[in-house]
Amino acid sequence: MTNPKEDYTSRGWLVASATLLILFIVSLIPPISAGGIELRRASILSDLVRFDDGESKTESEPQPEINVAEFEVDLEAVAEQVAKTQALASPTGSATSASWEGIFEEQPSGGEEFVEDQEPLPSLEELPTTDYSAILPEASLITPIEIFAHEGMGAWDRLYEKLLWNKEQVRVAFMGDSFVEGDILTADLRELLQDTFHGGGVGFAPVASPFTGFRQTIKTTSKGWTPYNIMQRKSAPAPYADDFFVSGWVAKASAGASTRWDMTTKRRHLEEVERARLLFICRQRAEIGLKLNDGEERVFFFEGDEVVRQIVVEQEQIRSLEMTILSGAETFTGIGAEFDSKKGVAVDNFSIRSNNGQAMFWSNASVNSQINTMRPYDLVILQYGLNIMQAERHNYSLYGEQVEKMISYVESCFPGAAVLVMGVSDRSQKGEDGIKPMESAKSLTQSQREASQNKGVAFWDTYAAMQRMGGMTEFVTNGWAGKDYTHINYAGGARIARELYYAILKGAEEYCIKLRDRIERSKPILNKELEIAPIEHKPLEADMLQRDTIMIKPVE
Repeated sequence: MTNPKEDYTSRGWLVASATLLILFIVSLIPPISAGGIELRRASILSDLVRFDDGESKTESEPQPEINVAEFEVDLEAVAEQVAKTQALASPTGSATSASWEGIFEEQPSGGEEFVEDQEPLPSLEELPTTDYSAILPEASLITPIEIFAHEGMGAWDRLYEKLLWNKEQVRVAFMGDSFVEGDILTADLRELLQDTFHGGGVGFAPVASPFTGFRQTIKTTSKGWTPYNIMQRKSAPAPYADDFFVSGWVAKASAGASTRWDMTTKRRHLEEVERARLLFICRQRAEIGLKLNDGEERVFFFEGDEVVRQIVVEQEQIRSLEMTILSGAETFTGIGAEFDSKKGVAVDNFSIRSNNGQAMFWSNASVNSQINTMRPYDLVILQYGLNIMQAERHNYSLYGEQVEKMISYVESCFPGAAVLVMGVSDRSQKGEDGIKPMESAKSLTQSQREASQNKGVAFWDTYAAMQRMGGMTEFVTNGWAGKDYTHINYAGGARIARELYYAILKGAEEYCIKLRDRIERSKPILNKELEIAPIEHKPLEADMLQRDTIMIKPVE
């Protein structure tokens, strides 16, 4: 006789019930952090059990628009600091400057505050040719620069004048985030401007950075440096934390630290370098060795001071430059080097990833001002906003107020420069219904435009320019942007750079037309002076005197 099979159904229900009970208890454990990493709530019952611990809010509600408290800036104090710096600055004095060929020996020292002068109008014969019809598309296909100058054109007139006459160098500071990291976009903008308005060289390059290998337009080899980024300024020890330029990088030297820069051929004009300028701070006596074009070597000495120093090298062609800190490395702050020509356009890329623009408030206004006295900027471009844009947020008024402060900060540190705010770029996101544009870009763009208008500077609509080319979805399809639907690559940067170049070119063309009109209106109406015939005095007859007499009745 066999025993009937045992029934395990009830036992299975008990195991299942116990498992569910354990999972429910585990799900009650709140989110914790370990090693600085936030661990999510362990719950596979999230579809059945809801918790109000902030995790669900992250998915359904937008995060705060922006953290303003962390980026407090006293603009009045900044203006006072810059004024004091300019009054004491000696950009070409022996205490701050040295040169390969003694180019500072006969130049005056002392910083000069920017003063707008009134140049006499040129003659019509002196006007440059500005027929860009062979370059520009039809006007309806150009995204124009919107200039909201409160009183005339001012800085933009001076910028266009310098571009068109090509008598002086035109310096452009392009301040942005990871969108332009590695010289994306700026490499092509620089190349196009130099094609039209002359110039050469890559512009600014930091002494040391973890991202130098990513940049194709210059080869930088650094040894013995500890670089610090302004976004992690709290990790930078004193005094380096207070030495930041708007470039966003400083480097602490160890004994024998060195950096070598090699020019490349990745873009046109990069090898056309006639001048190199090293920027640094040495708080104790320092001995710096330079090697030019793998040939001649020279040594420069500086006494210790808090001021920014420069060493300028001018040669017919600079192919490479190597700097070595021979002594005084203990408090030596490496800022960077710039490579350009003596005339034409120079474009400096100041890209800082994760920066929404407010990090400039952490830079040292005195450092910014000192460097500007050595090499003044004519145009500052602000490309920010990508890091604060959120899909569900459409009110960016608080960020707009911060953009106004950024403009004021730039105007204090770089007086006389034209300011151009680039609107946020297009961006798409993946959803249940596929890839869709992030509509909040329109709202953020409008806040940036209003900030530009309030401050009387210029604005360029990057979003509109990208939409004209099909938007971010089309950029990804064409291989012009990454699959994150956020960041462009070099191919995408070339497209946007060309659109901005068209806008600058169109502005220069319109400036020349207006200038021609002013010259025409200022010309005298007659080509020669009037000839007045002498008056003949004849005696008047009595009846004529009587006929022409006017009787005036006295007032009663």
